[in-house]
Parts: sequence; C-alpha cells; structure tokens
Amino acid sequence: MERHREMLLESYILHRADANGDGALDMEERRVLVDQLIAAQSHKFVRKTIEDQLKAMKSAGLPPPKVSKPVWASTDGYPFALNTPTSDEDTFNKPAPPTFGTWDAPHSRNPGFDFIDHCLTNEFTSEHLADLKVDANVLFKILARDYPYCGDMLLSILIPQSNTGLHHILPSPSHPKYSYVAEQLHKYAYTISETTSEFIMAKSAETLKKGFTRVLRLMRNHIVAQFCVNDDVESIDKTTVQKMDLTFKGLLQGYYGGLTEDRGRSPVERVDTVEDVNGPGVEYWNAESRKGGPGYDKGS
Repeated sequence: MERHREMLLESYILHRADANGDGALDMEERRVLVDQLIAAQSHKFVRKTIEDQLKAMKSAGLPPPKVSKPVWASTDGYPFALNTPTSDEDTFNKPAPPTFGTWDAPHSRNPGFDFIDHCLTNEFTSEHLADLKVDANVLFKILARDYPYCGDMLLSILIPQSNTGLHHILPSPSHPKYSYVAEQLHKYAYTISETTSEFIMAKSAETLKKGFTRVLRLMRNHIVAQFCVNDDVESIDKTTVQKMDLTFKGLLQGYYGGLTEDRGRSPVERVDTVEDVNGPGVEYWNAESRKGGPGYDKGS
C-alpha cells in the first residue's frame, strides 16, 4: 500500500511533471503543475471505482465477492491520507494525526491547509526565480517522505481530477518510463474490503469450545467470513497445553467434515493420509449433534 502511494508520487513528479525528463522542473513545468492543482481543486469528478470493478467482473462472467464488501481500490489513491500538517516533534505524547479513511470518497477530500502555499510555497512560480530549476528527485523525496502529509494531499487533490483511472497522474504512453510505472502500479495494486470476523480468546480448552460454539451459532443466521483463535493459555503445565492442542485439532477435524462418510477428504488427498477425528473432537461434535462442519454434512 505504501509502495503504491510512493509510485503514484514518483509517476507524477519525476515522470509527468518533469516533461522533458532532464531531472529538474523549470519554470514552465512548475506553472503547469500549479495550474493542474488549481484546476483539480476547482472541479472534482465523482469516482465510482468500486462499482465499476463489480460491473466489470459481472461482464467478464466472474462471481462477485461472497463474504467481503470492497470499499476502496488503489486507483482512488492512498486511503489513509493525512489531512493536516504534522510534526515529528513530541509525537510520542501526541494523539495520532487526523487522516482520511475508506469512508471518505476521493471527491470529498478537501485539504485542511493551503497545499501550494504550505508545501510548494508561493516562490515555486515566482518570476524572480524564473531561471531556477527545482531538482525533481529532491521534490519527490520532500513530498513522499520528509513531509508525508504534503504527498498525501497532493494525491488527494489530483485523483478526483478524472472520473476514472490514473492517466492524469501517469506520464504519456510514449514516455520511456511509462511501462515501468504501469508495471509497478499493477504490481502493488490492492483492494480494501470489509469482512465479517469473530475472535476467540482461548484461555483453556473449555473457553475454546465455548467460543467455537458461539461462532457456529452465529453462522447459522449470518455470514462469518473468518474466525480467529488466540491461544492465550498461561499455564506451563504440559497436560493443560496438550489438552488445548488436542481440542483445537479435534474441533477443526470435525469442522472440515471429519465425521462425514469420507472424513472430509479433499479431492487431492489420498485416503490413507486422512486421520480420524480425535477424542475431544468426537466428544464435541457429538454433543453438538453435528456430523462434520458447515458445508460438509451429507444431509443426515
């Protein structure tokens, strides 16, 4: 995610803003950059990237997500962008700096400060500095790493300048670095999804079984995409630890169809490699009146 953010900034500053590729931003290139920022802030497009992704999947005959809800795509920029200037001083005792979240649509992200004045300064396009050339690499480092809120806000301003894609941040397809940039952005592309989950704090074999039963009950009426188990046994007694391990194994054996006719064997497993459900597992699943886990019952 961080690498994708960095690549967007590299693409824009090093390969698009530096139009002639000489490693420096002359006055004309700086004015083009500032004009684009001003235009982007005055007119924003509503981006529907997630909706477009789902439509594309449907058109391609691909099944939609079953238990997860996509909420953000990397082509909409960095989701957790800083929205106010921050300082590295005394950060240990200060609250976390405010950021945008996946619930903040790209077109609704407004700077909490004047980006041009604060991050570039009015000297950036001052006439008396017309002959000055700004080192593109230095500017990239400042915006991407030294002052991350400036890099974050630059992307937040630029992204909604178009209703889709990243073409307005990438260099021209004829640019020698275009293929490299496109490949890197594709490599680090991501989608953030909301997924239902449950957490079991297993302090003993008994709390593990109670937590597992709670999850199974939830699954009867709701979709639970994943459940997580934290082995929080504090005892150094080997018997206690062994009981926990056996119970956990037995629960999973039964969950994955261990008490069904084929014992939950997958199509790629040999029959002689599939273990029988252990004692704690048989005891638990018989008490629950189940024959294997959800999706593995044979109708009995």
